[in-house]
Amino acid sequence: MYLHDHNIKLYHKFILMNYEIRMTDPENLLPIRSLILRNNSNFNLCRYQGDKKKGSIHLAGFLNNKIIGGVSLIRNKPIYKNLKNCVQIRGMCILSNFQKMGVGKKLVMEAEKKCMEMNIDFIWMNARKVALDFYLKMNYKDPGITYEISNIGLHHFLYKKLK
Repeated sequence: MYLHDHNIKLYHKFILMNYEIRMTDPENLLPIRSLILRNNSNFNLCRYQGDKKKGSIHLAGFLNNKIIGGVSLIRNKPIYKNLKNCVQIRGMCILSNFQKMGVGKKLVMEAEKKCMEMNIDFIWMNARKVALDFYLKMNYKDPGITYEISNIGLHHFLYKKLK
């Protein structure tokens, strides 16, 4: 192992010990949504229908009070499968420098925990192709439904039964 590799692993370990997941306002997620999900688009393109809906939950990973990742939970019904009592994961994003460090996994686990506290039966999402393996490793089901989302790319419909 090179010294450089060792330093990166120590840095990753430090990051994992020193960030926290907590609820936030959806407006606080707009900069990271824009940067990671929308190619630095106007913030108005990064607001989701339902962001301000009662019952929507927005989680962020904070490091030194700066957001390094985020995810939103919005009560929406999917058009591809009849899921009752469900919540949609939207806007899952992690800053590039913090990807593959466990931040995304921790955000999804916290999102699932919040859903279980709310007695939600299913969680679902439109997952980008590049994120498919990440969600499959977290036991999300892929029924093989794919579709193109304009200006963004290929997505997979995924879901998970929580209880």
